[in-house]
Parts: sequence; structure tokens; C-alpha cells
Amino acid sequence: MDKQEPSENGGRKAGMTSPETDSSVHRFTAPEDAVGDRLDRFLGRQLYPSYSRSYLSQLIRDGRVLVNQQMVDRPSHRLELDDQIEATLGPPPSQTPQAEDLPLNVIYEDQDLVVINKPAGLLVHPVGPYQGGTLVNALLHHYPEIETVGVVHRPGIVHRLDRLTSGVMVVARSNRARSGLVGQFKERLVKKEYRAIVVGKMSLISDYIDLPIGTDPKHHERMRIDLTEGKPASTFYEVEERFPGFTAVKAFPLSGRTHQIRIHLAQLGHPVVMDPIYGKSVGTAYTRFRQKREKEGKRVPSIRRQALHAHRLRFVHPVDGRTMEWESPIPADIEELGAALRED
Repeated sequence: MDKQEPSENGGRKAGMTSPETDSSVHRFTAPEDAVGDRLDRFLGRQLYPSYSRSYLSQLIRDGRVLVNQQMVDRPSHRLELDDQIEATLGPPPSQTPQAEDLPLNVIYEDQDLVVINKPAGLLVHPVGPYQGGTLVNALLHHYPEIETVGVVHRPGIVHRLDRLTSGVMVVARSNRARSGLVGQFKERLVKKEYRAIVVGKMSLISDYIDLPIGTDPKHHERMRIDLTEGKPASTFYEVEERFPGFTAVKAFPLSGRTHQIRIHLAQLGHPVVMDPIYGKSVGTAYTRFRQKREKEGKRVPSIRRQALHAHRLRFVHPVDGRTMEWESPIPADIEELGAALRED
């Protein structure tokens, strides 16, 4: 599922203390307005922009952050008043991605934007230890002007797709285009259509899911339904085709939360096939399907990632005002999975 880019406000939160620095050790005292805050968020604000939150989260998990002289290995650790935080940091990682000569599947381009077909397995921008081989690295090679568009560590990016999700994306080549596109995503004016194959036979022809989503404090790579602190999230879906034990659906996210479609469908009891995070509990259904085909001597689908694809994207050109709609064909691995299910 894609996630819209937040506005960048920069700076530190009012009331935060400045670090007392001793070589590579940074020390902080938690003020009153940080009570109950997550440790990684607190450090992220204190050390912005030299260190990213993902870098600091990994630092915490590696045991290089102390709270009141005790090692804390959970980024979600909640702070109390006057907690003494001590972080041992190396040199700030480079925030500037490097251009790499990587292939791009370009659907459309003009002087202000480019529409691409992202393959499954490609990260959108560098994060944590993955500083190369991303879409941003490729964009900087083919469109070097985007280096100055938007945020330094994800230039040109106005929305994202999960690494294992394929499909259509739009990227800004100018700051005027970025401003307009970010505004359209924020106001929910961009229309998105996804295709997915999920586990189980969905009973309704269509439905509207309206459940807020927040981070999972126990698993940093996961999101979860959070009725108290989650951000509003809504998805409309339609059944496209039913198979024995599986269903092909069209999903139309009306908001842009991380993993939104995957979480909403899993919450209904129908996770996306091969979803490595939200589909583990029912993954045996797809395993049995594969084993059955192998036993019968039939071709086994080659899909090795979540069966989710960003199929269509519609928006207004942020400079000339044209309504534009672009489509990414259903990838061969998802088509092959559908054909095998249909055959059975």
C-alpha cells in the first residue's frame, strides 16, 4: 500500500533540550512535554536532521542507548519526566542518496513529473542499512534535477509503495509539481486502484472498511488497527472473482496509511496471499494449494511476494491542470496465480 509523503516542518519541538555532547555520546534530559513520548521519536526530534528515526531505532535495538543508566532495546519505550537519556552515536550517515545506473520502466514523463511502473522488490528510497539500489537512486541517474526537489533523502517522492508491492507511481521533477501533488494526496483527491488476491472466500460483493491505523509498539516493522491512537484510514473494496478458498479483489484506498490495504483486508480475515507480515497466520492455506498442485503434477505459481499491485492512478497535473490517469498492467506472477486458482 502506498503512503503519502508528510510535509516537512524541520526544526525541533518547542521545549526540547539541546544535547550536551561529549565526543560520540549525546545526553538529554526528558522535559515535561516529552512525558509518555516514544524514545525513538524523542531522539529523532533532538537529532534532526543529522540522524534519521530509522537509524536511531536500529541504534536502540543494538543496545547503544541508555535510559537512567539502563540499556533499553525497544524504540517504543515510553519516557518519564527527567529521564536521563544517553546515546552513543557514530558519524552521521549521509543523507544524500547517490545516483545509480539502474533500469526504470517509465510510463510517462514531462518537465514536471514522471510516472513509473515499480517492480516488486524495489525499495522506493534509501532507509536504514539499505542505502543503494532503490528507486530514488535510479531516478537521480535518469533525472538528476530531482536532487533539489523536496526532501534531501527522498527527492521527488510524493507517495510510496511497499517494497513487495508493484505498480504505478508518480514522481515530481520540480518543486512546483511536488507541492501540487503533495496537496492532492493530502486532500485525498488522488484516485488509486489496487488489485489483490486474498486468502478465503469473501462473502460480500463489496464493502467499506473504516478502521484507524497506528504503529505496533511490539514490532517496529508492523502497523496495526488502533481504535484509540490510530490515524483515520478507510478503504473500499469490490470482489472481482472468487476461487475455491481465495478471492480476487479491487481495493480503493481513500487514505494513504502505511500497509493500509494489507491491514484492512487482514482485519476482515482475508489477508493478501504471500503477505510476509499480516498473512502468516493463514499462510498454510496457500501452502496447501501449492502442495496440492505439485502432487497433481500441475504448474505451481511462481509468485514469491505479496499478491498486491497498484493498478491505476488518477490525478490532476499539478502545473497544467489536466486530469491524468495511468495504468500498470497486472504483473505476470499475479496473473499466473489467478490462472492457477481458476484452473482448480
